[in-house]
Amino acid sequence: MASSTIAVAWFPAAVRSRWIISRGVDLSLVIGSSLAGYLYLLLHVVFQTPISLLWWFWSLGFDGTHIFGTASRTYFDREARHRDRWLLFGSLAFFFSVGPVMVLLGWRAVLAVVFATWAYYHVVRQHFGFVVMYKVKNADLDPVDNRLDGLLLATMLAAPPFHRFFIHSPEQLGMPARWALEKTAAWAEPLLWAAVMGVGGTYLVRLWRQTRAGAPLNLPKLLLLAGVIPLHWLTFAWMSWQAAVPTVTIVHNLQYHALIWFHNRNRYGSGGGVERHGGLPPAVARSLLAYAALAIVFSACYRIPGHHLGNVSELAFGFFCGFGMTHYWLDSKIWRVRRDPALREALQLGPTPPRGL
Repeated sequence: MASSTIAVAWFPAAVRSRWIISRGVDLSLVIGSSLAGYLYLLLHVVFQTPISLLWWFWSLGFDGTHIFGTASRTYFDREARHRDRWLLFGSLAFFFSVGPVMVLLGWRAVLAVVFATWAYYHVVRQHFGFVVMYKVKNADLDPVDNRLDGLLLATMLAAPPFHRFFIHSPEQLGMPARWALEKTAAWAEPLLWAAVMGVGGTYLVRLWRQTRAGAPLNLPKLLLLAGVIPLHWLTFAWMSWQAAVPTVTIVHNLQYHALIWFHNRNRYGSGGGVERHGGLPPAVARSLLAYAALAIVFSACYRIPGHHLGNVSELAFGFFCGFGMTHYWLDSKIWRVRRDPALREALQLGPTPPRGL
């Protein structure tokens, strides 16, 4: 595990740079994953690449495969199936039935809004999860900074879509144009900008004071924030929601694949893995090629029929929403490092993080 504390001559503070996986992997797939989003932005906005092409490349190659990543440590893990059977199979039963039920009740539009909102929240929460891991790794645990990090990320990632779709262009989400807050609540936009500038300014002042005091700065955390925050602002300034979905989510997908590979390799790579966990988790933990091949097959087996059937049947649309919603729910349960010593060990996080993180 790469670790360093560097003092640069022209910089008044030391820089801490302990990584989650390794320097190379973190810089390329955890922090550097934001470059994939900027590439999507460039291809669509500047080079006019059809979003349908970008969407399918993302959907089959990255989004569907990252759901396989979740399955590899839950449904395909014999020990997890036994230990968490109520969580795993109860989630399947509920989320694959709630979509069709909502469609039958005439709530298809509500389902779409719930699904989209939860998906975006899921992306934001994962970014915060990586921020937390970098804070734990680099002993960046001051309670004030903990609150400011969470507030900054929540504000800066929630504001761009809110500004575009609720203040100015609700019709782009299928809502009446007259609902735009610029028409019904003129104070909403100034209040939003005041919140953005207030939170951003407070964060920068705090950072400046720490630098002046010579406190070590958490370089990986700051690089992650510097990558994802501008991406979300640029994406929602220039792209429709159809184009924004793969642009911001491919970053999440790459981060997730890096983390699940690291987790699986550490958890399933030891002796006795097959007896405890079954054959698949140790197999995909040993071979990146096997992981990628099975993930793509898994993705194609439900993404292709899900797309075509969802376009001709609202009930099918409701059913296939179950894949995403089950993933969102399980991810909120299976990555709780405070409650799971085995997970902390697999992620090499060390002691239990303090409350509030």
